[in-house]
Amino acid sequence: MLNVVKSPYRTAYENLAFEQELLRTGTPFLFTHRDTPCVSVGFNQDIEAEVDAALAKELGVDIVRRQSGGGAVYRDEGCVAFSMAVPRDFLPRAMEVPERALMALGVPAVRNDRNDVYVAGRKVCGCAWQDAGDLVVFHGSVLFDVDLDAMDRLLAPGKRKYCGTAMRSVFARVRNIKDLVPQMTADEFQGALERALLASVSLGAM
Repeated sequence: MLNVVKSPYRTAYENLAFEQELLRTGTPFLFTHRDTPCVSVGFNQDIEAEVDAALAKELGVDIVRRQSGGGAVYRDEGCVAFSMAVPRDFLPRAMEVPERALMALGVPAVRNDRNDVYVAGRKVCGCAWQDAGDLVVFHGSVLFDVDLDAMDRLLAPGKRKYCGTAMRSVFARVRNIKDLVPQMTADEFQGALERALLASVSLGAM
């Protein structure tokens, strides 16, 4: 069973530090949070190549480096981020969980071979994972009601985590889930997603 934790913090710096505290307990967990505007960059990524750092500073957008791989991800209060710390042999099943959870919420989600999740050909969730000793951590960022204009401006053309290598507008390649569930608030979606993630994990006991 997973220890379920909803973050009491608001910034990416605080949430990254809190996640590390949770990892030090050695106990499997499901951790969800929403951050003030930030760009999260993968462990091996070149910030200058991934992000318009000058614009981020002007806008007061934090730039943080996470422990997992992948490219730059823009997040704000309209993005629900989750981390699942699970035993190593559970990782293949954990990678199926975001798709199952979104489908349980009525979102016609499809997972690709990189474990990112799409709706009608547009990405709604990017995922990555990291080795954490006895556990592995599977991360995801779910676009609920994200400022796509800010994402488009901050992430360097050709380097967007959500846009691949094609220099097309972010609006043509990603979408917000709120378009599909307009009656929900971000708080309501975070709670519903947390419950759906937990239910999907329980389909395969650890």
